[in-house]
Amino acid sequence: MKTTAKLRQLLKSESLIVAPFVLNAFHAKIAESVGLPAVYMTGAGTSAERGFPDVGLLTMTEMVANAKYIAGAVDIPVICDADTGYGNPLNVQRTIREYESAGVAGVHIEDQLFPKKCGFFAGKQVTPERGSSAEDQSCFGCTGGFRFCCYRQVRCLCSHWLGRHH
Repeated sequence: MKTTAKLRQLLKSESLIVAPFVLNAFHAKIAESVGLPAVYMTGAGTSAERGFPDVGLLTMTEMVANAKYIAGAVDIPVICDADTGYGNPLNVQRTIREYESAGVAGVHIEDQLFPKKCGFFAGKQVTPERGSSAEDQSCFGCTGGFRFCCYRQVRCLCSHWLGRHH
């Protein structure tokens, strides 16, 4: 079964999905060896492993290369941090195609404007409502609907809300 199908099966279950953050293929193999059903390639971890903060300094090409090593090392679904899709809607389409070609099961796209900031800190610019932005339309347009999993992250919306209510 393809990892995209495995991920969809996991998402349909009513179970909690434990998908630990992994920085590289070695970490992914450890997670798989102990029976975890999926892994998540973290952008923050991938950046930190290369000595950078999580502020969008790594390129899409660098992130996809890491994702390809991880996806090639395991038979469980790999979900990847695709930051903001690395630019405009055409960049988002290319980003998704590149991650899909790398063999990952899905990506999530940040809900911030490019260039992004870490979602836990102030000073972010949030994209329009989910489903209405050109980036969202690009996700669905280039994946043939649901062949590949593409999720929008709402972390910075949450941090904006928390900042106003606490």
